[in-house]
Amino acid sequence: MAVKVTGFFQNPQTGLIYDSPLLTLVPHLTYAGQIAMDVHIGGNGAVGYQSIDKNTLTYNASITDAYSQLIDALDTYVIANLENANAINSASTFEKYVPPAPVDPVTPEQPAI
Repeated sequence: MAVKVTGFFQNPQTGLIYDSPLLTLVPHLTYAGQIAMDVHIGGNGAVGYQSIDKNTLTYNASITDAYSQLIDALDTYVIANLENANAINSASTFEKYVPPAPVDPVTPEQPAI
């Protein structure tokens, strides 16, 4: 789970500012119905969410797999929360990041021996 920020990002907990970081989202299950989330900022800091109630998340009904639906809802929750955390973040673009698929290297055919 990751979010790409285009523009400046200000950590709402520390005030530090980063230029177009990749945010890595790491969820942790806590007690029933609650999820904690660590948001790592390009390896240089983090934002922590201690209590996200899964019943307050907005789920995308077009996603049929329950796990994928939960991951999407968590991404959406964190993006909305960070975008509205301060004026610097509001001026930037946040989008769900999907790394490019690995490409198998093309090797020339070897002559038959």
